[in-house]
Amino acid sequence: MKTLLFVAAALLMMALPLQAQKNSTTTHYSVSIDCQNCVDKITKDLAFVRGVRDLEFNIEEKTVAVTYRYDRVDKGTLAQRMRDLGYEVEEIKKEEEKEEAKAEISDKKN
Repeated sequence: MKTLLFVAAALLMMALPLQAQKNSTTTHYSVSIDCQNCVDKITKDLAFVRGVRDLEFNIEEKTVAVTYRYDRVDKGTLAQRMRDLGYEVEEIKKEEEKEEAKAEISDKKN
């Protein structure tokens, strides 16, 4: 009986992070960063935003990828937090979103 309870508890513990991953998404931003101090400044601020799970920086390409729980915070809030720190921020759209936007513009013209 103890073994069964232990196995059930272990499965429950493994399932909880999977649930959090289901609610997560990653958004990429073009940010005017140019050094490690910029990375540190953004990390210190966004690390304490509720729902932020991971940050990935590429100083050479001036990009920031933020993985977050979309039920806790939205991408507009994340961008605004970086703007409040003094950076120019623009969301990098995925290819499929770009195509959808082009299709919408084409439909409006017709």
